[in-house]
Amino acid sequence: MSIELITLLIIATFIILLLSGLPLAWVMGATSVIFALILFGPSVMLMMVARVYAMMLNYTLVAVPLFVLMASILQRSGATEQLFRAVHVWSGGLRGGLAVGTVISCTIMAAMVGIIGAEIVTFGLVALPAMLERNYDRRIALGSICAGGGMASLIPPSIVFIVYAMVSGASVGELFIAGIVPGLLLATLFVAYILIRSYLSPHVAPAAPPEERGVPLKQKLLLLRGLALPFSLAAAVLGCIYAGVATPTEAAGIGCVGALVVSALHRTLSVASVKRSLYDTLKVTCMLAWLFFGAQTLIGVYTLAGGAQFVQNTVTGLPFGRWGIIVVMQLILIFLGMFLDWIGIVLLTMPLFVPIVQAQGFDIVWFGVVFCMNMQISYLSPPFGPACFYMKSVSPPNITLGDIYTSVWPFLLLIVAALALTMAFPQLSLWLPSQMLTG
Repeated sequence: MSIELITLLIIATFIILLLSGLPLAWVMGATSVIFALILFGPSVMLMMVARVYAMMLNYTLVAVPLFVLMASILQRSGATEQLFRAVHVWSGGLRGGLAVGTVISCTIMAAMVGIIGAEIVTFGLVALPAMLERNYDRRIALGSICAGGGMASLIPPSIVFIVYAMVSGASVGELFIAGIVPGLLLATLFVAYILIRSYLSPHVAPAAPPEERGVPLKQKLLLLRGLALPFSLAAAVLGCIYAGVATPTEAAGIGCVGALVVSALHRTLSVASVKRSLYDTLKVTCMLAWLFFGAQTLIGVYTLAGGAQFVQNTVTGLPFGRWGIIVVMQLILIFLGMFLDWIGIVLLTMPLFVPIVQAQGFDIVWFGVVFCMNMQISYLSPPFGPACFYMKSVSPPNITLGDIYTSVWPFLLLIVAALALTMAFPQLSLWLPSQMLTG
């Protein structure tokens, strides 16, 4: 059986099983078992088990449950509400100030949480009612929360970076640091768009009323305490990595301790809240583990059949040059992102794409940032668009899914613009990692 036919059959089987409603992990596992038995017989099953076992011994993966636990504790600590109030008081006097404050708050929270769903749901509950009460255009309100929440895929400690590092062999620490400047660039573009749109059309995002703006300076300064704790925790985690004091996994442990301290200072720490956080962490970690297992077996069988070499020859044979190849890869990623979650995409495509990227002379840390920006697009783009579904789950009944899809388009274009800048100027993502201390 030719590799071309095998590829088509694997894709067809994958799609049929996915449309049947099976979870993605079972779809990948079942597809790999079917084709392992057809192509190689029962003996190859030992190879599949060995791949899964080798992945389980990957020390980098320990950071995943630790960062998830850190995010879960912080979500229950009340830090989000205090952070949003502090930013709102300082930016509320601007037209579009609440939306700007939402983006800034999301960016700071992304450096603490690293999970998109948690951010969008939290700020959907906190910021959306505040903006709608002040007669904000719902497209600005919804779009700023969806786009701001999506920053968690790019701002470290992003779980996307950890999984990409596991598959590609890139340094997690370098990836974390590489995402900082592109992430801040993207946040700046979001803020600039909101301010320009608000000043051109004042009715879409009015300034806060005078009674809200008349907060004494002393009270404003006191409210900055809401920014101090989240910022200090994020700086501690990333600073340990940047200075070479701790590995990302060790920094994740520091983050968990810091999250407990933040929760204690906010007087929300309890045995019940910690138990709920541990339970949430267990659920997310188990889900990710099964996805890892399914993807490892599927990629193993396809590679054994000669698929990796086939994909490399096919892609490098395209008459578009090295940059054209990178663009084609991104179009594939964006297309897949319309139907699959990022976890499945990174586990299925990166073992095939990363060797091609290296063969073309590109830096895999830079490509990791580019990949995360593509996943940010996939989080917002219909028909899948997980961010839009998260937003719908906490929106008032009169806001439809169509309203949310419409609201994200300007922000999608801004992400594409930031992606183009990151591609055109690789040092935006590579300069900070090159300055990292390793001792």
